[in-house]
Amino acid sequence: MADSAPDAQIGRAAEADLPFDYYTCKASQAFDQWFACMTVGKQLSNYYRYGHRSGCGKHWAKVGLCMKIKVRSEASGKAIMAEYREKEEAQRKSMPNVLDVWTRRE
Repeated sequence: MADSAPDAQIGRAAEADLPFDYYTCKASQAFDQWFACMTVGKQLSNYYRYGHRSGCGKHWAKVGLCMKIKVRSEASGKAIMAEYREKEEAQRKSMPNVLDVWTRRE
C-alpha cells in the first residue's frame, strides 16, 4: 500500500499540469473549427498545397463527440474525452515528423 502512494501523487501531479478544460469539449468551438475548415479560402489553400480538398471529417466527428459528451454524466464524459485524447495523441505520434527527414551529421 505504501508503494502505490508515490504513484498516486505522480498521477495527481501530471493531472494538475493539464489545462482545466482537458476533459471537456465545447460543441460551439468544435462547430466553429469545422466551419472554418469548410471555408472557401481554407479549401483553396488545401487544394493548392495537396491537390485535393479537405474533407474536414475529423472536425465534424469532434462536433458529434462533444454533443455525445453533453448528454452523459460527468465521469462518463471524462472517460470518453480521455479515450479521444489518447487516440489523437497516438495518431499524432505515428505520423512522420521533421526528425524522420533530417539525419544527424557526425
